Amino acid sequence: MAVSWTEQTRAMHEEIERLERAAAEDLEGNEEKTHWKRLKQEHRVGWCLDRVVERSEQLLEAYEDVDGIRKEERRSMAGETTQTPFISFYGKLRDIRETHKRIAGAFAHEAEVKPLQTPDVSFSGEEKNGRYLDLNELHVRYVNAKFGKEIDYVTYLKNVGEFSHVETTHKMDKSYRDYLEDLVRYLKSFHRRAKPLVHLDKLLEQQRESFEKDWENRGEEIWMGGSEERKKVEAVAKALLEPFGSCAELQALGTEQLKEMLSKLGLKCGGTLEQRAERLFSVKDKDMNEWDPRIFAKNARPLASKNKELLERQKKLMHETARLEWTVAALINTLHDFVESTCENVEKKQALTAEELEEELRDDEENEDQEIESDEEERIYNPLKLPLGWDGKPIPFWLYKLHGLNQEFKCEICGNQSYWGRRAYEQHFSESRHLHGLQSLGIPNSKEFFEITKIKEAQELWESLKRKKASEGWKPEAEEECEDEEGNVYSKKTYIDLKRQGLI
Repeated sequence: MAVSWTEQTRAMHEEIERLERAAAEDLEGNEEKTHWKRLKQEHRVGWCLDRVVERSEQLLEAYEDVDGIRKEERRSMAGETTQTPFISFYGKLRDIRETHKRIAGAFAHEAEVKPLQTPDVSFSGEEKNGRYLDLNELHVRYVNAKFGKEIDYVTYLKNVGEFSHVETTHKMDKSYRDYLEDLVRYLKSFHRRAKPLVHLDKLLEQQRESFEKDWENRGEEIWMGGSEERKKVEAVAKALLEPFGSCAELQALGTEQLKEMLSKLGLKCGGTLEQRAERLFSVKDKDMNEWDPRIFAKNARPLASKNKELLERQKKLMHETARLEWTVAALINTLHDFVESTCENVEKKQALTAEELEEELRDDEENEDQEIESDEEERIYNPLKLPLGWDGKPIPFWLYKLHGLNQEFKCEICGNQSYWGRRAYEQHFSESRHLHGLQSLGIPNSKEFFEITKIKEAQELWESLKRKKASEGWKPEAEEECEDEEGNVYSKKTYIDLKRQGLI
């Protein structure tokens, strides 16, 4: 028997009711106390809601009755399509009875809700079951890329959504767009795994509409640099070329110096020494719009180029890059709590010794299925940014003041490293970082250099010690001693005088 339209819609309504009941019972009957169990519960409920949305969309399409199946079936049930409606009715009734007889016991009389199955969700070791972000690979790519900077992991996490420092020429590179695409892909994946009940697509759609509106209003000014970028490059060119009056003077700088100057202006760096000098000298005292487009490096041509086709292509690339940057910023804003938690976790790990890290790893492996109680899982309120104690919580403020941890000591010898508290400051004079700094300056580590943190002061003290040591050198006439036959000890000068006088 073919399944009718009415039976199909009835089955979908029944499935929606079953899913709603299952989600409600899961939420009401199981008050999960641990983070991992709560996350699993959210994934179960999220799966139910996604299924409900899917079935609801199918029901809406069915009720629209685009192909007219619903209307035709209603006419058939009313007997309008045949002259013998009772024969048709009893024929359908016979088919229904035969079908239920053939599959007897397949339908329960009471709709029982089966336990929901938890969807397969996996996290990396650094993510700790959805607590922290794992951006280590992207951090390495950022540090080693042309558009990146050499910063530590914590600084990268705090500024992962900031792109104002990236130059326009680098934003046109494919490597930069690939980096943004991978970053967006990871953040989306983590959001869906860590916050399954939040409708991410709807949030991104709202952000996309806001971005398109902002792009239309002032996209070239904000995202493409506009005249400000050109003025900046022209100012650099003027500062570099003002001292030179001819190509010959530029050639005297050498190939490496010319290459560095060409790179600063976004020009091609290849060719012989004469070609580089001519290329660089050709832009002197000219507006950027008057520069020859052929001398620009790849993806470094100005956006105000006279080539309209090239300009449109650059605008398209910049629009795509700006959209990715906007998406990353929106995702980071949504995951702000996770970013802060990750920074705190990384800083905590950096403060642990190797033995403590190994012990923490063993504890994590032993208690993989056991989580801390919900009150310990809540985000720690630490507005004063107090250091974390052995239990992962901020130390008391009185203890913070007692140890003087609010006092910052900087050591120029250690590379302007900051030490908080007198104890940490005094201990660092015997640590490897400070010893290496003194060794790099050619100064031995001795008690005289304790409390010396300035490079100039250390060098002056070392020169003073060397002069003092030189002035206190060996003086034979004053320090050499002689002994007479009776065992009396005299200085050499006194001994010679007495000997001459015949007194000894």
